[in-house]
Amino acid sequence: MLTHKRENPMATRSKNALASSLLELMLRRSFGEISISDITEYAGLSRQTFYTNFQKKEDILIYLIRRLFQKYYNRLSAVRPVPENLIIDYFIFWGDSRDFLSLLFKQELGYIFQNCNRAFFVEDTDILDSMFTAQDWQLPYIKASLAGVTYELLFMWITKDQGLSVDVLNSMTLNLLGGKIFA
Repeated sequence: MLTHKRENPMATRSKNALASSLLELMLRRSFGEISISDITEYAGLSRQTFYTNFQKKEDILIYLIRRLFQKYYNRLSAVRPVPENLIIDYFIFWGDSRDFLSLLFKQELGYIFQNCNRAFFVEDTDILDSMFTAQDWQLPYIKASLAGVTYELLFMWITKDQGLSVDVLNSMTLNLLGGKIFA
């Protein structure tokens, strides 16, 4: 289950400055061309500050994605949606982060989001367990299916931009999970 740890405000400011720096640089160059020195120099911080907060530059993206998933989790906790609304809320939430996701996907860093998405659905959130009328042994399979379907549809939606609505994505997801696509 996702939990919110109280973090040192100075560490939070440093992480946010490094994250902003990386994203700005990614708008100009490919992720592979950006060095840790580039990130720290652009942020006006030392390499030591980077290594105090992160081990590698991918960790910055993981930090950003996990922060977004924490916001999504908080939203779910507040409303306790039914499964159908969970999927709609998912696409609405991530649609609001379209620019960030597009940047990740264009730079072939979708695997980082995919790993966090899987962790969210499969490992991190007990909130989902109470949403389904399933036996305990079925829950990991349901959550793994949700992780896969939501990521792949989100990836297509962001990268192909065919103007699909959240309602269409929701319907497709429910049909895929319910096996109706194959009938």
